[in-house]
Amino acid sequence: MNQSFLETYINYILSRVDYVLLKFVTSVFVSLVGIVLFSLFLTTFLRLGAVVKVLPVVIAFFSCMAAYYFIDKTRDRAKRKGLLSILAGVTTSMVAFWVLNFIFRELVDAWVLGIFDFVVFVAVGAFFSEIGASVAIRYFKLQKR
Repeated sequence: MNQSFLETYINYILSRVDYVLLKFVTSVFVSLVGIVLFSLFLTTFLRLGAVVKVLPVVIAFFSCMAAYYFIDKTRDRAKRKGLLSILAGVTTSMVAFWVLNFIFRELVDAWVLGIFDFVVFVAVGAFFSEIGASVAIRYFKLQKR
């Protein structure tokens, strides 16, 4: 088969990147896109103040999903699953805080999220990513039986 230069280059880059790191970045990116899209969807129906109050629930769900997705894709390749899944949830919540803050800044021309929201996002992301990872680990142990 003839591969184009771009396909060859992408395959070369992907062969050099660690599989676990790639799945980590993918899980964080997919969760971040979900958070942003769902938050923007909520802004069409709710006031921005109400959306900010609902954001910890959105962060909780997508952090849980990021950890579950990461464990699902790496299975036995990752050595410290618990730590990496918590890191995935915390990274998702931290990046989501900054992205949403910049988006909301463009919408209302003011910083909507503060430092307290950042602390809540990180705490919620860490806690619920641990729950997502533990659910994934238990589910895959049940499947092996």
